[in-house]
Amino acid sequence: MKRIFFGIMILVIFVMVGAVLAEEAAKPASSEPATPTAKEALEKGIIIARMEIAGGIENREPVGAASAFPATQEKVWCFVEFQNVDKETTVNYVWSLGEKEVDKVPQTIKASSRHRTWSNKTIAGRKGDWKVDIIDESGTVLKSASFKIE
Repeated sequence: MKRIFFGIMILVIFVMVGAVLAEEAAKPASSEPATPTAKEALEKGIIIARMEIAGGIENREPVGAASAFPATQEKVWCFVEFQNVDKETTVNYVWSLGEKEVDKVPQTIKASSRHRTWSNKTIAGRKGDWKVDIIDESGTVLKSASFKIE
């Protein structure tokens, strides 16, 4: 009798777990953007269509885009293409080496349907994991890019 009771209890537990999993799977996917920063950027009307880390800029376009550079690289460039900028706004390019902020470069982005701009950083042989954050006037990170100096 104990075996039958134990078997029924196990069956009930499996049915309950299955019902919970089925309920979760049946929930509709969220239509919200993946991150709060993406949602806030869309609400502000600023879209970063392209962000590339490169070894240089020629004819207003990045050249030598890469995710790693040798320590002999003199400068690294962060190219950004904004779209749908409703009004003139200021963004900051925040350059970090590891967890330490190295530089903050403000730039004014003019109202336009397409605005390309860039910032560069003299590397001076500083090896490690670098990151550039594009931050708006309210402190929202609009987009980030990482690269390594080897």
